[in-house]
Amino acid sequence: MNQPALQAVLFDMDGTLFDSERIWDVSLQDLASKLGGTLSPQARLRIVGSNLLNTVRIIQDDIGVDGDDQRLAKWLLDRTQELFSVGVPWRPTARELVAGVRSHGIPTALVTGSYRVLVDVVLAQLPPDTFDLVLCGDEVAYPKPHPESYLTAASRLGVNVHNAVAIEDSQNGIASAAAAGCVVVAVPEDPRTLPEGHGATIAALSSITVDWLSMLVASPTRPAGHGPRRQSDD
Repeated sequence: MNQPALQAVLFDMDGTLFDSERIWDVSLQDLASKLGGTLSPQARLRIVGSNLLNTVRIIQDDIGVDGDDQRLAKWLLDRTQELFSVGVPWRPTARELVAGVRSHGIPTALVTGSYRVLVDVVLAQLPPDTFDLVLCGDEVAYPKPHPESYLTAASRLGVNVHNAVAIEDSQNGIASAAAAGCVVVAVPEDPRTLPEGHGATIAALSSITVDWLSMLVASPTRPAGHGPRRQSDD
């Protein structure tokens, strides 16, 4: 029996490929200040991987105010777009990973919960052929953690979702990809932020290779746990 082959790699954007969470730190605190408060560290963690409307609700709950969700979401979107336009850096080794996947002829997709207006700012800073497909949070009916984003991306690429790897950094993103049936690799800056039983294999972004991703897809047990260690790891 032939082993399943790696058919696509589906990348999250914020905090996975791009060091944009620090930019979000600024716009989120700006919104909190606008509402007369300061965002707590606990609320900031809850926001990671959340959609825009849920984000503004978390901020309001954290500060103890009640405002117009749509108006506040628009303000946060505009402020974040302004900050993104200055430049959104890649996470270390992320650009090389995407290039390595593409050099093997494996389709790539950017599957993000961010709205298209923000994603386009990032894409304008990249070569036009960086991804074969881009799917944004406002282009699906049900955002992450619902599986629609990953199911849609796999369908549009014409691949079997079970033979696709999703690379994520947040609980919501992992839940979305796992529910869709992807093999899930988690690359959070701090693995302690992920709950028990998250269903992903944790790996340092710098340690991921195409051969290792292919091995994960081919494994009959689809093991969760820790991925390959970096050369500097003891």
